[in-house]
Amino acid sequence: MITLYARAGSGSAVVEAVLEECNIAHNRVEIPRHGADFEAYLMVNPRGEVPSLRLSDHSLMTESAAMVIYLSDLYPQSKLAPPIAAPERPQYLRWMLYFASSVYLANLRFYYPARHSIDPAAEVGIKAKSIVDLDRDFTIFANALGQSSYILGEIFSAVDIYAAMLVSWAPDIEAIFARHPNMRAYYARVTTRPSVAIVWAANGLPLL
Repeated sequence: MITLYARAGSGSAVVEAVLEECNIAHNRVEIPRHGADFEAYLMVNPRGEVPSLRLSDHSLMTESAAMVIYLSDLYPQSKLAPPIAAPERPQYLRWMLYFASSVYLANLRFYYPARHSIDPAAEVGIKAKSIVDLDRDFTIFANALGQSSYILGEIFSAVDIYAAMLVSWAPDIEAIFARHPNMRAYYARVTTRPSVAIVWAANGLPLL
């Protein structure tokens, strides 16, 4: 059975939602930020990051976007990912990596500025720049979304769950919705899906 090493409110939320959407049986292990259980977890993932995913063959995956892509492809009946040859596939991968490499990291810079410089005096500037970056990156996404139901048009996919998780982490989610009303409707559309709503509530993420 699959084991998900998770922490409430962290990047494991999107993986939990995909596991629920795909109806995949799994164990969930909550990883604290400190203490003996966290130290033991370093034997699983030496970086100490969550999520990690122990597959049924006992191999380990890290990186939430990789897990989402893998699980969605492994369970095509979930229809969470366009097939390899589908015309929507390139954009699906584009936006998955866009959020993983840009928005996710900008959020981390805001909440954990000390990780990004050895100079404590730099933390204020790091946080300020992360807000600028998030404004830019959410604007790009909102413009691409337009009035479509999902980023792939009318096709719901795992990338929408990933996007919604990162919107939920924004330092000022209401400011995003005020600037981009289409993002409010989009976020509500994604997070009211039964599987997603259950995971969002369990992780303490905002529901509209």
